[in-house]
Amino acid sequence: MSDQQANSNFYKFKVGNFDCISVSDGTYDYDPLHLFPALTDDQVIEVLSSRELRTDKIVSPYSFLFVDTGNHKVLCDMGAGKLGPNTGKYVENLKLAGIQPEEIDAIFITHAHPDHIGGTLDAEGRPNYPNARYYLWKDEWDFWFSDEAFQKVVEHYSAIAQPEIFMKAARGQLGPVRDRIELLTEESEVLPGVWVHSTPGHTPGHMAVSFLSEGEELFFVGDALVFPFLIERPDILPIFDIIPEMADATKRRLCDLLAERQAWVLVQHFYPFPSLGHIVKQGEVWQWQPVLI
Repeated sequence: MSDQQANSNFYKFKVGNFDCISVSDGTYDYDPLHLFPALTDDQVIEVLSSRELRTDKIVSPYSFLFVDTGNHKVLCDMGAGKLGPNTGKYVENLKLAGIQPEEIDAIFITHAHPDHIGGTLDAEGRPNYPNARYYLWKDEWDFWFSDEAFQKVVEHYSAIAQPEIFMKAARGQLGPVRDRIELLTEESEVLPGVWVHSTPGHTPGHMAVSFLSEGEELFFVGDALVFPFLIERPDILPIFDIIPEMADATKRRLCDLLAERQAWVLVQHFYPFPSLGHIVKQGEVWQWQPVLI
């Protein structure tokens, strides 16, 4: 990786011949007990204070990825939109980084949670990226647009927020662009140098995206990984995962893959911004080694 350029809104870097940017959509506050439900209050405080983090809430970065492959200008996810008071900065920060929304021709959607697809449409209901084609795993579309999905959403998210928020976001944001969405069913090279990987569990059709150029590899893993401590203690399962056992298996398999390949990794919720770094194996668990700017 070379040619870094950074500020609090975006971080430019290269992977092989690909021009890449980590783009901030802002931040969002989470209840620590939603991430560490197996720990006591005192244990949560110890974990967070040992990392010099706030102990009353987790202030998560919302970091997303733009890649110019030379053939395509690609986004991974579209941000949260106005999900919270400190989100919805994706489009503005892309422009600050020199990228116009009209230039984007391909968008890979890791999954249909509000913080990943809330920025699909603008305030008038028009696509923020009017010239883009979208790529989504078919199982993800089928889940959110099925009659059976809502009960699972109620079961898993009623303790976090109103379940209707999740369904409204998925159907309201993605429904209007259905004719632009290509549904994927197998791991493959979808565009030159751009690969998709099945990583289910957090949602039934969650996927990761990787970029390969000149022997260098970069993964955007969505929410297959959600907090650095949870790869150090993979036995702890956050309450956000719809299929917890599957999410756990995916997390372990993915961390092994990323460590083995020594790939660059961008994880939306990993601190500090730009949420970019490496995952390394430490015995039977893993550790996050972030880029510091």
